[in-house]
Amino acid sequence: MPIVSVIIPSYNAAEYIAQTLESVLAQTLSDIEVIVVDDGSTDSTRDVAAEFARKDSRVTLIEQANQFAGVARNNGMAKARGTYLYFLDADDYIEKTALEELVDAIEKNHADIAIAKSEGFDNETGNAWPIDGALNGIDFNRPVEHAEYCGKLFQSFIGWPWDKLFRKDFIDQTKLTFQPLRTTNDALFVFCALALAKSIVCLDSVLFHHRTNNKNSLEGSRAKSWDNALCAIRAIGNLLNKSENGKTCLNSYYRWILNYSIWTIESLPDNEADAYLREVDPIIRAIPSSTDLRLDPYENRLMELLDANRAKAISSAITTLRERDNAICEREELAHTLEAERQQFDSWRNESEKRLADIYASHSYKLGNTLLKPLSKVKDITRR
Repeated sequence: MPIVSVIIPSYNAAEYIAQTLESVLAQTLSDIEVIVVDDGSTDSTRDVAAEFARKDSRVTLIEQANQFAGVARNNGMAKARGTYLYFLDADDYIEKTALEELVDAIEKNHADIAIAKSEGFDNETGNAWPIDGALNGIDFNRPVEHAEYCGKLFQSFIGWPWDKLFRKDFIDQTKLTFQPLRTTNDALFVFCALALAKSIVCLDSVLFHHRTNNKNSLEGSRAKSWDNALCAIRAIGNLLNKSENGKTCLNSYYRWILNYSIWTIESLPDNEADAYLREVDPIIRAIPSSTDLRLDPYENRLMELLDANRAKAISSAITTLRERDNAICEREELAHTLEAERQQFDSWRNESEKRLADIYASHSYKLGNTLLKPLSKVKDITRR
């Protein structure tokens, strides 16, 4: 039986999956199985994965119709035989000691989950940076009991699986699975695993490299499935309320809903943002008014607005932003209108001056002016 089952959902990742698989197969921990679940790719992803499977018996290729990464991970997990589960995206790669370090940490500290640092890198420029928010305020290299992090779970960790190693018997016991959603399909599994774990261990090492700015990734098209996040939010809340361990994480969960909703509304196009606000309104209204949200400086912009009606708080913040943007647009439209009117006036003035000049230069004007001169002299004499 392998020590680690590495599960890789893949969809149209032909350009990157070879690097991903090479990083896994080069691990210092060699006793692994690699399960690639192709999610109905329309490029050569399957062919690339099949070639790796032909050359290395540790690699298995599973094919499914396009049902997105959550279903692919579930299908891979159903086939997994390892003591530990590791989920990797098909366009990311890991350090060669990653799995060995994670297994060593989880076993030495008798933890349910091991987590390590990661960095992001731009697919176009190659620029890299440490990913903030993945391990906030958590001690390294020692077992961290549930009671130590439950009050800040959603603020200390990010709801993706590829920086975490899970003990398989723990996951089997919790019966956790990934949601069958286009996006945000991993939040339920990851956050609830952390909420139900007895202890975790965190490593002060950068072991994972996450690709961004990938044109084929679903990350950049959340507007097409903005409601998936609400499905995850509701499911997480339902599961947390079913266990005592989960209930201790509710304050952190409520705070995350507010932060996530502000970020979502501000980052989505207007129509989708409005729809999200309508849907999240009853979820936020249901947050108990006695909840201690313990806002930190990042959330201070909500401090004056937060009351029992938290949906109104978010709505007011967004309305203020929209009114500001509308005022700017109205000023710009007025400026454009005034400029157009000024240009029209200048055109009329220029045309009038030209017509007047033409009149002054005309024979009829000169004749009329000559005929009027004697009358002017008579008028002057009569005035004397």
